[in-house]
Amino acid sequence: MSNKFDIATGYFEIGSLLALDGKWQKLDQIRILMGDEVTRRTQRTLNDGVGRIQGLLDDSIEREKLKNDFLTGVAAVVQAIAIGQIKCRVYTKRKFHAKAYVTHSKLSVVGSSALVGSSNFTYPGLTGNVELNVKVDSSSEVAKLQQWYEDHWSQAQDVSAEVLKVIERHTRHYLPFEVYAKALQAYFTNVEESAGDWERKHSRMYSVLDQYQRDGYAALLKIGAKYGGAFLCDGVGLGKTFVGLMLIERLVKFDHKKVLLVVPKSGREPVWESSLRSYLPELFGDFSNLVVINHTDLQRGGEWLEKLQRLKDQADVLVIDEAHHFRNPGTQADTSRYWQMQSLAKGKQVFMLTATPINNSLLDLQHLIEHFTQREPGHFKDTLGIHSLPGHFRKLEKELIKRMGGELVQGELAGFETTDILSQDSLLRELVVQRSRAYVKQSQLTAGAKAAFFPQRAAPKVADYSVKKTYGKLLGLVEKAFNKKQPLFTLPMYYPLAYPNPDADGLAKDDFEENRQKQVVGLIRILFLKRFESSACAFESSCQQLLKKVLAFVQANSISKHELAALERWRIHWEELTDAVQMRQNDMFGGSPEDDAALEEDFISEELLATFEPLDRRLYDVPQILSESLQDLNQLAEFLNELRQFKPSQDNKLQALIKLLKTDPVLKQHKVMIFSEFSATARYLACELVKADIQGVDQIDSGTKRSRSDVIRQFSPYYNGQTSQSLADQGYAETRILIATDVLSEGLNLQDATRLINYDLHWNPVRLMQRIGRVDRRMNPEIEKKLMADHPQVKAIRGTVEYWNFLPPGELDELLNLFKKVSNKTLLISKTLGIEGKKLLRPEDDFAALVDFNHQFEGEPTALETMHLEYQRLLVAHPDLGARLQALPGRVFSGKAHVQPGTQAVFFCYGLPGIDHSVTAPVVESDAWTLAAGRTAWLLLDLSTGKVLEDAAAIDAVIHCEPTTTRQCQIAPTSLSEARSKIEKHLKNGYLRQVQAPLGVLPQLIGWMELN
Repeated sequence: MSNKFDIATGYFEIGSLLALDGKWQKLDQIRILMGDEVTRRTQRTLNDGVGRIQGLLDDSIEREKLKNDFLTGVAAVVQAIAIGQIKCRVYTKRKFHAKAYVTHSKLSVVGSSALVGSSNFTYPGLTGNVELNVKVDSSSEVAKLQQWYEDHWSQAQDVSAEVLKVIERHTRHYLPFEVYAKALQAYFTNVEESAGDWERKHSRMYSVLDQYQRDGYAALLKIGAKYGGAFLCDGVGLGKTFVGLMLIERLVKFDHKKVLLVVPKSGREPVWESSLRSYLPELFGDFSNLVVINHTDLQRGGEWLEKLQRLKDQADVLVIDEAHHFRNPGTQADTSRYWQMQSLAKGKQVFMLTATPINNSLLDLQHLIEHFTQREPGHFKDTLGIHSLPGHFRKLEKELIKRMGGELVQGELAGFETTDILSQDSLLRELVVQRSRAYVKQSQLTAGAKAAFFPQRAAPKVADYSVKKTYGKLLGLVEKAFNKKQPLFTLPMYYPLAYPNPDADGLAKDDFEENRQKQVVGLIRILFLKRFESSACAFESSCQQLLKKVLAFVQANSISKHELAALERWRIHWEELTDAVQMRQNDMFGGSPEDDAALEEDFISEELLATFEPLDRRLYDVPQILSESLQDLNQLAEFLNELRQFKPSQDNKLQALIKLLKTDPVLKQHKVMIFSEFSATARYLACELVKADIQGVDQIDSGTKRSRSDVIRQFSPYYNGQTSQSLADQGYAETRILIATDVLSEGLNLQDATRLINYDLHWNPVRLMQRIGRVDRRMNPEIEKKLMADHPQVKAIRGTVEYWNFLPPGELDELLNLFKKVSNKTLLISKTLGIEGKKLLRPEDDFAALVDFNHQFEGEPTALETMHLEYQRLLVAHPDLGARLQALPGRVFSGKAHVQPGTQAVFFCYGLPGIDHSVTAPVVESDAWTLAAGRTAWLLLDLSTGKVLEDAAAIDAVIHCEPTTTRQCQIAPTSLSEARSKIEKHLKNGYLRQVQAPLGVLPQLIGWMELN
């Protein structure tokens, strides 16, 4: 029977008072004297001691919440401290190691007693640990203990207020807004890192970057460390190069890594080397830990084999610009750039920069990922629960096909309804950093910075022209050829498996090889039609080359008298044509009629003839093959004979281009970029535009010997470190119209121009997107100011972009089906990673806008984008919010009204642990699993149906709230605890089982909210 209870302890936990619940309340007063068991001799003694006590108490409350969701019994402790029934002091004068419990009896006849020993005032100390304590009943001895306690109590510092503050931090009624904001912070902090001292104080690039670029850089670092590789897939013209430079600077100068930068040949000097000289000159040189090579260097021989081996052995990190060029594996025996990159990337961290990771199918992205996973199917099993990467992509592809209600044709996905399958895919969200200009603008404005300057893109225009007017009789010949049972050409030289010898035992069935041969023939037919649509010159060039190849094949396989006679009859019949072809081909490729040596060469060279070995007549029906080949030769000869009559003046497509360039008010005086897929067409256009007295024309293709950098600077001097005057001073003429093949379609700054023409339609929509991106790019205010000062006449068109598409007209489209083919691919890309600006081919196009997996988007924001922008807005509106959220306790709880009346649900935000591969030799397996290596999950449990929703975007629509949203809690605590148990079981059977987490690894509840 005591009225006071004095406790001496190293520290106390909330569980000790809760264990005595119902008993301690009977006391008039409890005094708790705590101390530090570590000797301290600094002026921070008191603060350090109090801080330690607070930290231990805080930890004990977090542990208590694991079994006591709503801290039942703690409210009484808070009240007791507030009124002085429980008092707390800390003794810091000397090392304090005492553990004692001293009572003050109400009745002298009963007497006081004490307990002295090893037990701290904690739940384990009172109930579970092996302790040794001695009970003291002697009144004189107890009196001495009481006096000792009074002496030390009087010298101790009162910390009741600090203890109360710690406990109230956990028991306070938090607003739903605080839980919502904390969940947003957890969701996005898991993706991004804040800048460190090195970035702020020592980096040369960091101050140059806009906020969205800094965010992208930070995200790449975190993703790369976590998974071994990362993608930067920002839209074209958003400054991926600058993010790449920041990444390289950090890796080389701070992390002391050896970096290999792999870039397209066309962009090496004008983009990367120029930028390195300007911003990071110390990294650009012979003694730097940065080496720059071209994509094409990976397939070079000679001394490059030894150099590539050195780079493979010494490099730590790969940074790959325009990484989509390494998406196609081919066969493993192939020495393609894909397999060269596979070998080079082994054991290295890989960062890939590309606006277009998907070109043909979802497998493109899978193959790119496999460069840093090294084709290990289970690379993501410990982090994302994906045990087979190929299986994961097969599942995605099947789901896309199911949504679109179609079928997969030749590895492509046809048009389908809008789907969010990929935007919700955990793998893509984890690996891909992608922002569109719509997000960039909004993000910049939210942050209070000046918005990034992008031009306004007008809807595409369609240039009208007539194939009938251009080709006349030739169009009829092509249509007739396509109406044959075997359209256009049979090409048995490429498909001999279709002609087995009927008298032989039969060829061994090889479905793969037969399909490959069949596809080759199909591709050749399509290529001919594409060149037919492009220009007569391109079509003629293909006909000439194929004629020679087929003729060489026939010559190599003609053995019998009958076969040789048939070949000779063909030669005699078409002798005049072959002579004319020889002359025209020589002229087309830069020769002259006076070049007798060239004209006297055999029509079929020895080198070409040597490429064909006679087919085995025991296996193949060679007579039938030769008969079909002669028919192909006749078809080609008919085409070429008709093309001899062709004149540029009858080329309706060319005349439409000339008319456009001479009559459009902008095109007739300002810069314009003209793209064609084919070198023959590009050269033809350049020649004919000059003949049409159009000034300032230049042309470039893969065969151009001049420096590409010079061509680029002459056309776009201001955005490539020059001016019109500096060009003139160097003796260069400035280009107004640049005609190019796709060698200039990616990674270059050509935005001195604001107009672009697609003279033919590339069958890969990625190329179209990249072409447009040469002029539709982020603009530099300083460069714009200089450009307009030097050329005031361009002021009216700066900040605008227009482009024209020469689309295949209906009369050809029936044969080519190219427009549909490209449209379907466009839809695939728009539904997965998206297309900037929505419109690509025709003004009426409305493709899904660019979805930013790492959070942002062009046009109407998605819910995920809105979430991120909302979080940014909150941080700007409430500068202290970030610190306040960091100070919140774990498992923070609140409640609000459900957006749907009559519905009850519970929201949960959990941190899911992942394996941290940087932890080496952990004492126990679970030590290698950390929250930092994992991810954040949002879950919503519907209490009536039991269904669990895991779509963060959909959940946000339900839990979104403002600082003024009223707290409203009505669901019984027992029901809430049951809901939490269900969710944790859901995570255990789902995520933890998928990632094969070891025993003891558990999800951590960050915050939760009832919706009533």
